[in-house]
Parts: sequence; structure tokens; C-alpha cells
Amino acid sequence: MVIPVYYTSEVNSITIMKHYRTSDKYQRLNGFTLIELILVIIVLGILAVVAAPRFMDLNRDAKTSSVSGFQGSIEDALKMVHMKAQIDNGLGDNVNLDTQFGSYQFYRGYPETKSEATNPNLYFLETFLQLGAADSESKNNLTRTANYANIGVYEDNGFSRIGYGSGNLLAGLCYAEYFHTSLAQGVSIETRGC
Repeated sequence: MVIPVYYTSEVNSITIMKHYRTSDKYQRLNGFTLIELILVIIVLGILAVVAAPRFMDLNRDAKTSSVSGFQGSIEDALKMVHMKAQIDNGLGDNVNLDTQFGSYQFYRGYPETKSEATNPNLYFLETFLQLGAADSESKNNLTRTANYANIGVYEDNGFSRIGYGSGNLLAGLCYAEYFHTSLAQGVSIETRGC
């Protein structure tokens, strides 16, 4: 029969050793030392600091939220100019309506992405969202590209895009797009690359 006998001794200030007597043999069980405990806490802290940004991904959430905000702004602008077109009897196929920015071309009550009613041509985002002065801008008869800090704008005759990236913004996959064709118009967002 084995009767456990407990002995406590302090080898250093933190280590507690327990001895069990089993048939004249002593078995020694050790706990953690203070240094080991501190090292484990430091390593876990470093892992948490390194891993936390990957789990939180605040940058992606912020960009996705901005693109959704662009979508909402574009939809609101479309509603307002569509109401203006209805008031001014501008629901025909190619109607030029006067806006505070000059004459702009509408198709069935919705603004074209590129208006050929003025010279130089006006573009939808340039006209109705009033983004302010661009850091850089290039414009010709076919397209308009502009950059505002980290935001890029690309517009042509079929669509207007605003989002994160450069050029036509397709590579970045993080933009809101207003498209207008003879069949339909609408606003969509792409956030896979945000």
C-alpha cells in the first residue's frame, strides 16, 4: 500500500516541489518557474500583436465601407437628377438639360456617363458628385482619369467608376460603378480587392 507523503521545500522563491513516497523512491514533480511564466506571456503577447491585424483587417473594412458610401452617393445623385429630368420633360432618348454646371445630356431621364452636349465633354462623376480639385487628371474625347489622394476616378462613354486603384480601376477590384446603356442603368460595387 502506498501512502502519499507531501514534502514542500523552496529551492528558489517560486518553485514548489512535491515529493511522493512510493516504496522508498522519491518522485519529484516541478511547477513553472517565474521566468518560464514571464517568457510564455511575452511570446503569447507577441503572437497576439502579430496576428490581430490579420483577424481584424480594419483597412479592408474601411475601404469596403467607403465604396459602399460612393454607391449611396451616386444613387442619391441619380435620383435627384432623374427627378429634375422628369420636371423638365427630359425623359426622351437624347435630351440636353440645363444644370448648374451647364448643359448635360440625358437618356430617358438618366444622365449619360459622358455628355456630348458640351465642349469639352462633361463626365458624370466630374459634374454631379463635385469631388473638388484632383491631384492629377487626364481627359480627352474618350476617357477621363483623375486621382484624389488615394481615390481614383475613371470615366468613359459606358461607365463611371470611383474607388481605390489607378487607371480604369479594374485591376484593384475595389470601386463603385455607374453604368448607362440604352437598355439599362444602375450602380454596382466591386469589393473583392479592397
